[in-house]
Amino acid sequence: MYYTEERRRDLATRLFELVKQGGTDLADDFLEYDLSIYSDPALAVTERDRIFERLPMMAMHGAQLGGPGGYAIVKLNRSTALVTRAKDGSLKAFLNICRHRGAQLVPDGNGKKPLFTCPYHGWTYSADGTLKAITFPDTYGQKPCDDLNLIALPVEERHGFIWIVENPAGQIDVAKHLGPGMDKAMAEYRFDSWSCYRSEIFEFPQNWKVMMDGLIDGYHVQFLHGATINPYFYPNMLGTQLHGRHALWGNPRRRIDEIVDTDPGSVELQRYVIFGNVITPNSALVLHPHHVEYWTAYQHPDDVGRSYLHLRYLTPHPVEDDKGHEIMAKNWHIATSAIINEDVPVGNSIQRSASSSHCGKARLGRNEIINQLFHRTYREYMGLDQLEKPE
Repeated sequence: MYYTEERRRDLATRLFELVKQGGTDLADDFLEYDLSIYSDPALAVTERDRIFERLPMMAMHGAQLGGPGGYAIVKLNRSTALVTRAKDGSLKAFLNICRHRGAQLVPDGNGKKPLFTCPYHGWTYSADGTLKAITFPDTYGQKPCDDLNLIALPVEERHGFIWIVENPAGQIDVAKHLGPGMDKAMAEYRFDSWSCYRSEIFEFPQNWKVMMDGLIDGYHVQFLHGATINPYFYPNMLGTQLHGRHALWGNPRRRIDEIVDTDPGSVELQRYVIFGNVITPNSALVLHPHHVEYWTAYQHPDDVGRSYLHLRYLTPHPVEDDKGHEIMAKNWHIATSAIINEDVPVGNSIQRSASSSHCGKARLGRNEIINQLFHRTYREYMGLDQLEKPE
């Protein structure tokens, strides 16, 4: 369902080895970083410049926008964007800001419409961002002109997702951002034909990097999710494929014992393995048999100790029957309950620790290979010095 025969064989070979050995893929060394990266307001300002307003954000799935004539409002890091699709299928993205007095042009949601009228003073724009009408132009003193068109953002649709750079002066090249290895893996998923079943934004009292750390961490499942998720999985076991600044990995379900002695790749793996992907800087995909969890973490604009987490469920086909809705509702409840009731309280405690003036350093072990990748990549994006290695 998810991978080519070649990748399925490679992943199965490695996962079968790990199950038989009782091991996990390992990083070369430990890695340390200051806990203060979760609480430093000055660092958050630098993140906005070097990460959130420079890199392509995996902002939304194309199904949320729909076909020709569609539009959608999507939350970015410090702003919202109005995304539109033209008759020829091409995309435009704009800051959701009326050029008159800065009011939000479209409150929220998605749908189809050719024109967008500001609720404050009635200025009207077309789907290509052109200012079409100024109300009472004679007394206002000006007619529509290009200088007052909506502010465009760099946007690209690739692998079923809509990517946006939150800086109008920025550049976008998603293939370059992903690199050849991750770009190839994303193409294999064929997410461009999928549907978006549900979308919700959560706000939590922890830095966005604490949230990302939890989403990609396979070490904690046995302990934090001992009664909920752990019974179904082999603990502390990840088979990984690192692709530059991004990665995919598999965490075997205990039922993989049923196929561990078969020829690698001869059996589809989605019933036996949960696959995860980190698309740095701030997105993760978790691949389940019936759906994909699509997570994106953003800063809170006013508080370094808070963040927004956007969760969307993607499905290979629109869910239309009662049984399908029942399955999706059950899986949504399991995922959100585990995050809210188990992950978030621990993440909040990490945030409190990071606020201490003597918080010290965190140390990632060799088995925390995906978290190490995230933090090394974060340092690269930020242009910070080489991470310190423990003695």
